[in-house]
Amino acid sequence: MKNLYPFVCSLFFSVLVIFNLYGADLAIVDFADEWTKVTGLRDTLDEFKIEYDDYTKEIENGKLAFTRQNKVFFIGSMVTNNAKLHQGLDNNAGVIQEFVKKGGLVMEPTQADQNEDNVDWLPEGLICVRTDTDLPVFKIKKPKHPLFQAPHRLTDKDFEKWGHQNWPTVWEMIKSHKGFTVIAESTGGPAIMEAVYGKGKFIMMCIAPDKYHVAGNDDNTRKKARMFMENMLEAFVLSKPWIIDSRTKLTTKWSILKTTR
Repeated sequence: MKNLYPFVCSLFFSVLVIFNLYGADLAIVDFADEWTKVTGLRDTLDEFKIEYDDYTKEIENGKLAFTRQNKVFFIGSMVTNNAKLHQGLDNNAGVIQEFVKKGGLVMEPTQADQNEDNVDWLPEGLICVRTDTDLPVFKIKKPKHPLFQAPHRLTDKDFEKWGHQNWPTVWEMIKSHKGFTVIAESTGGPAIMEAVYGKGKFIMMCIAPDKYHVAGNDDNTRKKARMFMENMLEAFVLSKPWIIDSRTKLTTKWSILKTTR
């Protein structure tokens, strides 16, 4: 039995190394903010049966290290309401920027301006500043963008009359920006915008589909926010080819998800 001990320890260590190198495609950070009181992103992904690596605890402790498998980093709405998470993201600006530069994608839906007015972890040349303005107006500027195409063909009407308590569709408006292309707008300001950086992208929003899907005021809000969450995952996570076997054709996780729901 003594001879087996080193072997078991070595095997266990190897499993840990492999797990660290090959995590999920999607990485997240999430927090139940003081306004919605729900961790909408985690709840939604669990409902959809989407695999993810949750780095919330690591970021709270000031550390962030992506695995080789991570392709998308989704920052939950209102995450920066937690001061430790806000500081943890800022402290790991270099890690986030390098992740995108090498081909990763970072999405950040709405954040409270009193918590994160200026997004400090963006690289030089990109600016996103949030304000306290909330608006019911949402207009799609680029209707052919993947965010509005599949699995649901979305129009302006699908974003009408969203609400949580007294907050409308657009929550904490982006008041100024630099280096981004506007995909959707609200009364002249950006509601969704994206910027290419290196081989990857930054996506910034002032809507909260993850929280509204869980804690929306009514069926319309929850249904439409869910549809947009599905489109976000299809556009940036699930549509990436996934090889099951080298001898078989490529498929997608979305098709597998549909068969299990």
